[in-house]
Amino acid sequence: MIAKKRKVENRKTGKTDIQDDADIKKLVHRFYDKVGQDERLGYMFNDVAQVNWKTHLPKMVNFWSNILFKTRRFKGRPYRKHRPLPIKRADFNIWLGLWNETVDHLYEGQNADIVKEVAYRVACAFTTRLEMDNAFVD
Repeated sequence: MIAKKRKVENRKTGKTDIQDDADIKKLVHRFYDKVGQDERLGYMFNDVAQVNWKTHLPKMVNFWSNILFKTRRFKGRPYRKHRPLPIKRADFNIWLGLWNETVDHLYEGQNADIVKEVAYRVACAFTTRLEMDNAFVD
């Protein structure tokens, strides 16, 4: 029987780092709960894109699991899904702010820092591509 690795908690904050898929799932679900409630992003995801959350959330868990743990479960080209949407430049600031807020609320440590850095890079890459495609609506 394999012993389960004990999560090391920071005594001051009570937080652990992101250590497994259960942590990623918790992060992704909490984050998208906030996205769905945000006035602008909720409108984009729910009304415009009409995201099927039952299929989207597992894909996002796989995306972040691949980033941290090299699981190779994520397949796809996210930019293509976002390109036709009426995205404003400020949308990525909102998205990134909610992501960082959620990560910081739940976790701290090296992996938490990595997912915040990768999210920043994703936002920058999407912003650059949308600018190159002259696709922003604002």
